[in-house]
Amino acid sequence: MGWYSYSMRRFFASLVLVAASLGLAVAPVAADPPSARIVLSFDFSDNSAPPAVSNGVFHIATDVLPEGTRGVVRMIAIAPGDAGVSNLVCRFQNVVKSRVECGFNFTAAGTWLIRAQYATDLSSPIVLTSGTSIRVGD
Repeated sequence: MGWYSYSMRRFFASLVLVAASLGLAVAPVAADPPSARIVLSFDFSDNSAPPAVSNGVFHIATDVLPEGTRGVVRMIAIAPGDAGVSNLVCRFQNVVKSRVECGFNFTAAGTWLIRAQYATDLSSPIVLTSGTSIRVGD
């Protein structure tokens, strides 16, 4: 009886350890909100140098990863504090082929902050925001 009792205790201890390990491996994945798996990445016409443009229209794309993610993205260009111009807003657009693109007409020189905001649909709150800076020259 002693050997059987010892073996069963080891078996149950091993079973609990395996179950706990599986629980730790599975629980964080299930507990993550959907936005934790989504990445917003900016794409400019020339990725070989830091983004810089002259005053005028410049197109900025936001890639929504992983591919096939559905939702809507809005982009906002926040003007430099001393520029004396308003922020630029590109309305919410559906993600198409993992991408949303906006054309901004920059009217002031300086560093503009570009924010992309992601929501699962137009009636849902924004669940993810990403930002980058772009230098606008004269």
